[in-house]
Amino acid sequence: MTNVQTYIEKDARKQMIAGGVLVGGALIFFMGLFTFNASSILLAILYSGVFAISGSTLLRKGYLDLQKSRNTTIDFNKDQSFTFIEKVPARMFVGRREKEFFKAELYDMAGESYGKIEEESPNKRKNSFLLAALLSYGSIRPADYTMTDQEGNRLYRIEKKGGFTWRGYVQNDIEQYVAYTESSKDKATGQRVYHYIEKEGCRWSAAGDEQVAHFKIKDASGKDWAVLKSGAVPVEAAERFSDIQGSVIEWKIREEIPNSLMAFVFLLQTRYQI
Repeated sequence: MTNVQTYIEKDARKQMIAGGVLVGGALIFFMGLFTFNASSILLAILYSGVFAISGSTLLRKGYLDLQKSRNTTIDFNKDQSFTFIEKVPARMFVGRREKEFFKAELYDMAGESYGKIEEESPNKRKNSFLLAALLSYGSIRPADYTMTDQEGNRLYRIEKKGGFTWRGYVQNDIEQYVAYTESSKDKATGQRVYHYIEKEGCRWSAAGDEQVAHFKIKDASGKDWAVLKSGAVPVEAAERFSDIQGSVIEWKIREEIPNSLMAFVFLLQTRYQI
């Protein structure tokens, strides 16, 4: 298994390349201000701002990750978390409320929370951070999250790397790396496949049509655990979740849901929703 340092270094370079491309796009739109007609100026200002903020965020995060990789030489550790959710209802909903940009929660259809991830940043209440988050397209924006259970106990720290390719990392409660994600395309079916990989190998996978964004989640033995339907509306609780952007989860196995599976579900949510 490749060590943490190698993966972080690769992701750092990808983020810096993506950031450079976006900053270059911002410069093109900025120069276009002098050639566009009056009706296009506001659009050019908007796009140059979006590209500049997104690009500079990626450049900064990529640089920090590059420095981090030089001080991170350890291998992935075995996930020692043996806790789990004892039982879940057949259908649940995971997502974020319109006014809670930095947080996503897992709910039952009565609105009770079973756990959440919340973005970490010392500046998240500052206008500059909020502006950067709002103007940066969610799937390419890097972010770090804390995952907690129903009682608020910290379970994992989740790192989502930004850029045009997507990868997530999972750390345990003492911030040792225990898992990462990869994505690939099944040439036979054309489906997108996401993998949740621990020290011992792939523990979870999610395969489905990327355009529809419905994914079947399986364990290493091929057993079906759940179906994640990104963007779906829970008809039985449509009004309750009307202000939440998220995904419906239909559980095939409803007892003893491992925390690592919940981390994978939240990571998939960061890929498509936050």
